[in-house]
Amino acid sequence: MKRLQYHDEPPDGGWGWMVVLSSFLSHVFVVGGFKSFGVFFPYFREEFDEDAANTSWVSYIQGAVVFFGSGLAGALGNWFGCRPVVMAGSLVAAAGLISSMFVTSMATMYVTTGLVTGLGFSLMYTPCITMVGLYFSKRRSLATGIGLSGAGVGVFVFPSFFQLMIDNYGWKNALLIFSGIVLNGSVFGALLRPLHLRNTLKPEELEHQEGQEQRIGLCSRVSNIFGFYLLKDRYFAAFSVCQILVSFGAFVPFVHLVAHARDIGIEPQPAAFLVSVIGITDMMSRVGYGWLSDSGLFVRMRGYTACVAGFGLCHIFVPFAQTYAGLVAYCLFFGVFQGCCLCQVAVILADICGVKKLGSAIGLCYTVTGLALLFGPPMAGHLFDVTGNYKVSFFVSGGLVLFSLLLLLPLEIHRTITTRNHDQVVLDPINDVDIPDHDQLVLGYEISAPFITLETSV
Repeated sequence: MKRLQYHDEPPDGGWGWMVVLSSFLSHVFVVGGFKSFGVFFPYFREEFDEDAANTSWVSYIQGAVVFFGSGLAGALGNWFGCRPVVMAGSLVAAAGLISSMFVTSMATMYVTTGLVTGLGFSLMYTPCITMVGLYFSKRRSLATGIGLSGAGVGVFVFPSFFQLMIDNYGWKNALLIFSGIVLNGSVFGALLRPLHLRNTLKPEELEHQEGQEQRIGLCSRVSNIFGFYLLKDRYFAAFSVCQILVSFGAFVPFVHLVAHARDIGIEPQPAAFLVSVIGITDMMSRVGYGWLSDSGLFVRMRGYTACVAGFGLCHIFVPFAQTYAGLVAYCLFFGVFQGCCLCQVAVILADICGVKKLGSAIGLCYTVTGLALLFGPPMAGHLFDVTGNYKVSFFVSGGLVLFSLLLLLPLEIHRTITTRNHDQVVLDPINDVDIPDHDQLVLGYEISAPFITLETSV
């Protein structure tokens, strides 16, 4: 049996920049693709003679599956490796898009475009973020920000590209062309060269790892693969709940901002351009804030908390912006704060859980985030039906974001106190989980230590 070669520390460069390129392209195709898929909806409505509500569920299902499937993608990445999972995901997504050309009902479209394509996107999405966290340590925020900035590029490019393809070739052939683009996931997935870090295991565990794994029970093996034991850690659980609340504010503008602008008398073309403003500023802020976060000028968790506060206040401002200039200002600030928040999620999860379990942590965290995507926009739409305008929708979504501060602030205070007294802290192993003793010790260290030691107080 071939013995794995372990590295002492992440390279923080070298081939890691190819991994960043893979993550960048993944966000261009996956996030840009499903956020721009609304271009196809008028043609779906005409083809299947459905109303707007039934047609919009294609986007909701696809986006929700992208995040709900993150747990599965993380588990498969732990078991088979990130490279084959991304390559297989591109095949699944392309198969869903191609099969959508032949459907005859909207219900079938839910399965092909929503479920199958969404699952393929999920397999392409999560492992790329995980691999960036493995290859970088000192410049992890910058590398993650560059990779995630591809989402802004995709949101900016794909709506016009989709419309151009539909105008020239029809919506079915446009799906075929997009499926060919998605197949490039097999190319950038191949860039995810496996990296095994020595500091994730102790020397004696490197020698006896194979023998110990044979004695792990089935339930423990499943828990290890999916990382369910992470839910027992208070830092991870609190941060995941915060992500649900923050995500309610992240998705609502992309669905309802243009409609709100039209309601206050703004012309269709300028109203649609507001989303592009968010995409551009989001892209730039992910890279800029990633570099700033690595500079050591402030504690990472405190910076994230401040960005979440700005994120929520932006939504509270929307009902008072009755001019186009006011909405542009909102989009500029919203794009900046959204980019700053999103580029830090994987980095903070690496600090909390350690790089060995980063794939499981990202998978579980993004899985619960899917709840916000599935219920957030419909909730805002229901509030519009009740009130007749989108003001309450933005108030509620902003309020939920600000409510997450009730968890983030105590989390940061506890982290600060723990940092000051970390010399006296005794790290307890994770209890009540059917994991062998040596695994409990390692996993307990990974969950507690990085969040305490990888950040410095100002």
